[in-house]
Amino acid sequence: MVTITTPTGKIGAGVLRELLARDVSPLRVLVRDRRTLPAVEQDRLAIVEGDLRRPDTLRRAFDGATALFWCQPDCPDAVDYVGAYEELAISARDAIRACGVSRVVAISAAGLPGDRPAGPITALHRMESRLGESGAACRFLRCGSFYENLLWQWDSISTQGVFSYCMPGDRPGPQLATADIATVAARLLATPGWDDRQAIPLLGPEDLSYNDMAAELTRELGRPVRYEAMPPGAYADLLVSMGQSEDAARGLVNMFEYLAHGYQTDAAADRSLTPTTLAQWIRLHAAGRPVNP
Repeated sequence: MVTITTPTGKIGAGVLRELLARDVSPLRVLVRDRRTLPAVEQDRLAIVEGDLRRPDTLRRAFDGATALFWCQPDCPDAVDYVGAYEELAISARDAIRACGVSRVVAISAAGLPGDRPAGPITALHRMESRLGESGAACRFLRCGSFYENLLWQWDSISTQGVFSYCMPGDRPGPQLATADIATVAARLLATPGWDDRQAIPLLGPEDLSYNDMAAELTRELGRPVRYEAMPPGAYADLLVSMGQSEDAARGLVNMFEYLAHGYQTDAAADRSLTPTTLAQWIRLHAAGRPVNP
């Protein structure tokens, strides 16, 4: 039995499709509302409905599972952003241990910030530490930034030809497609026999700066697109105005400040695992307005 969390998310939905295509069975998904799953998939799944943040829900979802796909949802309204991540990871650790799950594939983040605050990167590395205490074999997929993050600003890209973060536009870093992450995760879940704990860097085919991405968008969309760096304070204020907590907004600013000095990724990472280029990704989304980022 393989249990999949966040089966309607970008990565989780991809993992589910890949495992169904491989005829991996039985499959169980943890979802808040089963109606959000495609009807064609529901007949092939065991479905647990509930809130992933509730320990009793996790135990129902993990009971009898030998493998688990864990994608920890963001907590943008948390008063203590990193603490909220760690609290949920502790619940997952306890459920994994109690239910005897033997293998875990978890989505994490590239980078080695150490003691420097780096928002989601720090939070996901705390998650790794907690899941590592579960006794299960673990594969932590340390991902760079997702191309799909552009979808949150696609209206601005399409109508004004601009997108923004609070980071200099000339600093390269790993960028990749979530579909490639899902493929790697599904392959690991479908392949028994590994019993150790490893971090696997997933970095995309090449490092790109935001200026590079703007140039690629310009080429593929056939109209000018530019990147504009925002002041950190203005970016944090924008995030708060969109409903994020002050601590979550500060965490994202901290992350970009860390990334501005370099991701510190593994030079020996196998980039063939995540081959989709930004140009290929743009072509997949350029026919119409992307939805459900």
